[in-house]
Amino acid sequence: MNASYPLTSRRPDDVIACLDGAEVRVGEFLGQVRALAADLPDHRYVINLAGSRYTFLLGFCAATVAGQCTLLPPNRQKATVQGIRDEFTDNYVFDGTALPRSAPATDVPEIPADRLVAMVFTSGSTGESTAHRKYWHTLQAGAFANKDCYGIGDERIYMLATVPPQHNWGLETSVLLPLVADVAISGETPLFPQDIADALTRLPEPRALVSSPMHLDSLLQSGISGIRIDRILSATAPMSTQLARQLESRFGARVNEVFGCTEAGSLASRATASESLWHIAAPFDFDVRDNKVRVSAEHLPEPVDLNDIVELVGDSAFRWLGRDQDMINIAGKRGSLAHLNHRLTRIPGVLDGVIFLPEEDSKRLAALVVAPGLEPSAILDALKEAIDPAFLPRPLYLVPMLPRQETGKLARKMVLDLFETRRRLSEDDGEPADNSR
Repeated sequence: MNASYPLTSRRPDDVIACLDGAEVRVGEFLGQVRALAADLPDHRYVINLAGSRYTFLLGFCAATVAGQCTLLPPNRQKATVQGIRDEFTDNYVFDGTALPRSAPATDVPEIPADRLVAMVFTSGSTGESTAHRKYWHTLQAGAFANKDCYGIGDERIYMLATVPPQHNWGLETSVLLPLVADVAISGETPLFPQDIADALTRLPEPRALVSSPMHLDSLLQSGISGIRIDRILSATAPMSTQLARQLESRFGARVNEVFGCTEAGSLASRATASESLWHIAAPFDFDVRDNKVRVSAEHLPEPVDLNDIVELVGDSAFRWLGRDQDMINIAGKRGSLAHLNHRLTRIPGVLDGVIFLPEEDSKRLAALVVAPGLEPSAILDALKEAIDPAFLPRPLYLVPMLPRQETGKLARKMVLDLFETRRRLSEDDGEPADNSR
């Protein structure tokens, strides 16, 4: 493929970012990208750990212009980053603390279409984290498709994201989208409700919030109100109809939930408050055979097999039924881990929790629960009222917190490590293995 595509389709006087109330225009951004690209160390790979989202955007684009591939770890833990550095040895870390001086520019760099510009690592929620290669033509075509998928029009919108830019959902929305749509991204990445509210109030209207159900539920439960949010985009985990309706009522927002995967990006969307069906984004074709889903599109290097179970409705919509790894069979009864976890976290006093299979061939489920003030027996009694007895988790261990990533996801390895630690402690304390007392 000999074609090339511009780094951005935005005009020089467009606003691409909003930093502490000051607007950054595309011309200024392009000048900074040019200067930084010429100043980067000469290595094949870069791990972008910039704290400011705008600085991350600069680093990502500068590396792309310089012909470098950005490695995007699933989290910032030292062991995770070091593991990637050990695997891809010709690398350096970009933290964005020292940026060269620059003047505004109007010329837009052209990027070879087949240039490898990123490797995105999955969260490891279903097993080991794996890397997926992203080429410039794939990311750019996906960005234009996402503009329509997210319902972004021609009116400028100021966007705040709680999802890290290293995550594919954060990359697509807060890094790639501002390169093709009239989006001005905030440089902040707040996590806690009050921080999110404060960051939103620093943005002009109309405002969009890119987040996850975990962060959005926390924002709602905080009781914060009086902030106008025009658009909420949510992904990384299923959102309930109740949560979507409450968000729309509290903030006056239109909530759009996005369905996608690291391998192929954003694939479909729905207005969760009023719709149960997912609407497939224009570039994609879904082929469902024997409950297996294969997604294809012209801009994807190859078709992608999903780990999801869907029921097609017509040519452009589907009903999501669950994930392959989510479906379990205990004592001859089939169930969904997502459903069980939803029931668990709805119990009053349960702040967080996860039900899981300790081993693939386990005959019993287990659970780790954050519930100060509750006994395991009380949680199990509440679960008995909501789920089949075959799915009751035994053992159920109380823990101070779960090792959630910034997106709200749980890496299976970290869950199993915490489970094993808690199991050993319970054995030392003489606690019954099935929490029967």
